[in-house]
Amino acid sequence: MFEGLIVSFGIFFLLGGVSYIGAWYTVKKDSYHMLLGIYILFLTIAQFFAAKSQTWFDFGLFQVVAPAGVLVFPFTLQITDMVNEKFGRKAVYEMIWIALITQIILVISLAFAIVLPMPENTYLPYDPLLSFAIVPAITLASWISFFVSERFDAWIYDNLKKYFEIKTESRDWWKFLWVRNVFSDILSLGIDSFLFIPLAFFILPSIQAIFDSSASILVLPIDVIVTLIVGQIIMKWILGIIDTPFMYLTRWIYEKEKRLED
Repeated sequence: MFEGLIVSFGIFFLLGGVSYIGAWYTVKKDSYHMLLGIYILFLTIAQFFAAKSQTWFDFGLFQVVAPAGVLVFPFTLQITDMVNEKFGRKAVYEMIWIALITQIILVISLAFAIVLPMPENTYLPYDPLLSFAIVPAITLASWISFFVSERFDAWIYDNLKKYFEIKTESRDWWKFLWVRNVFSDILSLGIDSFLFIPLAFFILPSIQAIFDSSASILVLPIDVIVTLIVGQIIMKWILGIIDTPFMYLTRWIYEKEKRLED
């Protein structure tokens, strides 16, 4: 478990560094296209990471179990916060729609790729793409939770930003930046977990089982659902708070460029 934590924090800081590069490019070109590309990249990484879960903390009677994808989701929200900070909520909504379309295309492409026959002279014992096999309930649940939580994050961040801008002078931007970053992320990440896990592992599989009783469909018991929700939320909240310095670094880059322009 300790080795997994070391690797996970390495991935975490790698994603933070990539976010920094996106912020730097944004102020140089006055365009959020780089951040849009990073946003889509992070969402794609999260799709593949979601297939691997691990125990993050073990306190005997209580364990924190969550997919590796929790490492990425705080940064997807931070990317939208970065764009919101400089270009506004409308630009973020556009990003969300573009990203959702790319993820749908990704899933459809993988489905077609899995159907393609394996070459006869291959030495592989199985199709490597089967590791990314599409599960309809999980895929649909991820799309729903992504769209709702990301749009909510953009809305709450924008409103918190407007509220604190009225109360503070422009040179005091740093005082309340953490408030809108942390609280928008915490609420949005919580919504994502509360939507995704019950939909993916209980509600949608139960509906699917009604119409297709012959299929082997995974419907998790309620106690496991609750454990997964709690584990995801705890890890997402911890990581959502830890990534706050990257947001301050981004805003500092924005302010530095603004002073140079003046």
